[in-house]
Amino acid sequence: MKIVIIGHPCLDIIHKNEQELLSYGGIIYSIIGFLTVSTGEDEFFPVFQIQDEHYNKYLEIVNTFKQIKKDFIIQNNSPINTVHLFFEGETLNFECYQSRAEKIQVDLIAKSIQPDSHFYINMISGFELELHDLEFIRKNFNGKIYFDFHTLTRGINEEGKRFYRPIENWRNWVSNCDVIQLNELEMQNLSPEKLNEEEFAHEAIKAGCKVVNITKGSKGATSYFFENDIIKVLNQYPEQNLILKNNIGCGDIFGAVFSYNYFRNEKIETCLKEAVKISSRRIEIEKIENIIDNLKQFVNVK
Repeated sequence: MKIVIIGHPCLDIIHKNEQELLSYGGIIYSIIGFLTVSTGEDEFFPVFQIQDEHYNKYLEIVNTFKQIKKDFIIQNNSPINTVHLFFEGETLNFECYQSRAEKIQVDLIAKSIQPDSHFYINMISGFELELHDLEFIRKNFNGKIYFDFHTLTRGINEEGKRFYRPIENWRNWVSNCDVIQLNELEMQNLSPEKLNEEEFAHEAIKAGCKVVNITKGSKGATSYFFENDIIKVLNQYPEQNLILKNNIGCGDIFGAVFSYNYFRNEKIETCLKEAVKISSRRIEIEKIENIIDNLKQFVNVK
């Protein structure tokens, strides 16, 4: 199975417990999620630009995995997303962009992508793609598209601060996807109509997508999907009494695990259970380099 992974890398400057720490984030967590559940025969094609000085360090964690193909990673001098994250205890209270990466040019590599490839798109910055890019992918490839809206729902002001903004043509985005993912706050702020969760999911499925995933942190996640002429709802809750050490990247891992199984035509119930189980277990792992080895033991779907 060939999966194209679209999303920006980030350099996170973490302000926590009166300390300042540097860490790589962004699409690397989705890549880690895919490697956690991969059979070993898959091929993953990340698509992003990155500066020479960050290239080796950013990919260090995944360099030993032959499934990661670097054909579409472009080294250049364009800026990397640099984000300041301010924590109060374990809770992220505020984030501010110091620099922002350029838009990803999917059309420039399209001829080199296999027509039956699946696409996992995670809007890490919210500016990876524009609507016409998503329409281009839908038109030119026959694989499935999983889209994590994430920060598409947020703009950036002149000071680099993020703010929520409604997307007037959100149904056009949704109509070009098989599965969409949002957390509760993103869902509430995406549509100008301010729809509740059930209304939003029904409108999104009416617009053309097949599955709507709403992630809910410690409360797990909910999937809405169309089956046997009705819209069904599944709730999945994480295991209790997990010890919180680090929750960065949980949503990215959820999306990778769900989409991987969805691309393999597993049942929605299976996709959801596996995604919640694996992504929730991530919080018990402090260091990013230990995530794959620690999570593999919990993978049930082979």
